[in-house]
Amino acid sequence: MSLHNEERHPQIGDVYLMNFGGQGNEQKGWRPGLVFQNNLGNQHSPNIIALPLTTSLKKANQPTHVVIPADGTGLIRDSMVLCENPERMSKDRLGNYLTTIPKEYMAKIAVANLLATSAISFIEPDLLLTVWQKALTLNAAIA
Repeated sequence: MSLHNEERHPQIGDVYLMNFGGQGNEQKGWRPGLVFQNNLGNQHSPNIIALPLTTSLKKANQPTHVVIPADGTGLIRDSMVLCENPERMSKDRLGNYLTTIPKEYMAKIAVANLLATSAISFIEPDLLLTVWQKALTLNAAIA
């Protein structure tokens, strides 16, 4: 059952308590998670893309991990975003809104997520500007 406050619509960069459904070494159970889907998708889809957070700061130097300090971010404890472990989940698995990650850390998370798949290596540099402009449009949607 969702604990989600129905008046608030998830936005990219928001941290909620989320019920991750992982198995094996994947993150599972209720824990903080970062909404990592564009705002147009967040507005219209019953699902979101989430990145799990952990307070276990092991392997913090991995290029797919981003450490977010508690100080100044609204997190209760220093945490690490596991950018290589995205999960698609129903909004019904969102609990309480916790905070919104500042843009300076979102930029680091975006880079780490791109490195997780390295799919960006298939895009010619001249096309990247067009993709970036489209992404700005998708995130401009207000849910």
